[in-house]
Amino acid sequence: MRADGAPSPVGVRGSRSSRSLRGLPKAHLHAHLDGAYPLGAVRELARRRGRAFDVPTAFGDVWEFFEAYGTVPDLVETHEDLAVLCRSLVLAEAAQGVVYLEPAIEPQLYAPRLGSLDQVTRTILHAFGEAARDAGIEVNALLTINTDEDLPIAVDLARTAAAYAGAGVGALGTAGFIEPGGLGRFREAADIARAAGLSLACHAGQTGGPESIEEALDELGARRISHGFRAVESERLLKRLAADRVVCDVCPVSNVALGLVPSLAEHPAPRLLAAGVPVTLNADDPLWFSTSVTDQYEIARKVWGLDDARLAHFARSGALASGMSAATRRRIEDGVDAWLREGSES
Repeated sequence: MRADGAPSPVGVRGSRSSRSLRGLPKAHLHAHLDGAYPLGAVRELARRRGRAFDVPTAFGDVWEFFEAYGTVPDLVETHEDLAVLCRSLVLAEAAQGVVYLEPAIEPQLYAPRLGSLDQVTRTILHAFGEAARDAGIEVNALLTINTDEDLPIAVDLARTAAAYAGAGVGALGTAGFIEPGGLGRFREAADIARAAGLSLACHAGQTGGPESIEEALDELGARRISHGFRAVESERLLKRLAADRVVCDVCPVSNVALGLVPSLAEHPAPRLLAAGVPVTLNADDPLWFSTSVTDQYEIARKVWGLDDARLAHFARSGALASGMSAATRRRIEDGVDAWLREGSES
């Protein structure tokens, strides 16, 4: 499989609109920090460490991907290394027209090597805040529990998220390759986050079917689903997601690159959208899949043949993120309206 998820649009009608997709104000809600740093910044850090860094053109399977993923945190030896990477990410995303960024952070990948969970989290959030001010966008972190590994520290992670709720952390997330993942084990962590005013965004409906999404909704009260494309296998679930305005943050290129969807043309995201489910488009791990959030919108336009009104639905769904400020929410909603009024300007 190709790591870049290159499209195969044969037989799919593309849209002819010339509105700039980079100019569409976007929320990027599903980007894993350690798989999203700009390639140039990672290569520079690797050069200073006397190591080479290259992105494979393909991954044999998801386990090869996970092994590669861990090589980037291994390059980070100081808090300043981490801060430089975080700042570079924010600036790169702003250049893609992202006005709200919610990277999924895992301070446990750096703690205790660089210090406590709190110390690492503070470094990440401070770097995000500095770069967000420079770029004129809003950034909140989605502090993430790896459900395959982090049960022993899940409550500590939730307490760390709660300590920075409204001060750089916008939500608590769960991520894991095993779906359903026995999410009931993490109920205490979810309760801590909710008590601090944080919502839950859970990985589900990627390797697991509709039952994994229902588990996230019922066990942890998730308000966003990271991926969620397999909801199309259940009409009942589709109706529930649409009625409850539960957002699915889908990642088309990632899903194809990891062999979870046969091709971009066959991705279920348009079916989710047609069923009334709020859907956002995201890059997941842009470093490793050589893609950007804007590229996902290009796929929606050129591969799925969606018109600009439907592309605007993806962007508007991003404004449902609970951690977002009212000002940024208005910026997206008003900006999308303005984008649609642009006519055929590029």
